[in-house]
Amino acid sequence: MTWSVADGVRGRRWRSILVDGNDVVGVVLLESAPDGAPVKLEVASAAGLLTLHPDGSTLHGNVVRPTGMEHVAVPWRDGSLLLAVGTPTTAAAAARTLAERVGIGQGHTVPGVSVDAQLHVRAVTYRVARVGPRGWWFVTADTGQQTGVTLDLDGIPLLAEAVDWPLELEPPA
Repeated sequence: MTWSVADGVRGRRWRSILVDGNDVVGVVLLESAPDGAPVKLEVASAAGLLTLHPDGSTLHGNVVRPTGMEHVAVPWRDGSLLLAVGTPTTAAAAARTLAERVGIGQGHTVPGVSVDAQLHVRAVTYRVARVGPRGWWFVTADTGQQTGVTLDLDGIPLLAEAVDWPLELEPPA
């Protein structure tokens, strides 16, 4: 997995790509507000192209598949979580929204939306556990699907063999 994250006054923009050998498995764009709340999620994979946006009490968008267009609308409320299965970037954003509500060693049940590898979108309940100062587990209550993430001090996922590069060049001296 390779990703970039950029911070700005309107929040964070995450871009990531998952590659298996020489094959691109999926591409994710997640825009989040300063508190980590999702603003827009876009996912591209062999299954199609997904776009989601929260709007009041609904998370809506569409999936463009080789077989046609599917409109998506699921219940949404402030404080809900949006996770794309297997993506540490969406888990990091979700953890950011919960950091002040969930103490170390605590767990909570939180409503949310899950996006799977086939771009199926569904309302779910997450069991969330904060397993350390920067460690989080998100478990989909009905299926047991788990997504874990450990974050650095800036809320960026720590992954084995990670390499950091600046997104911007230093100004000339």
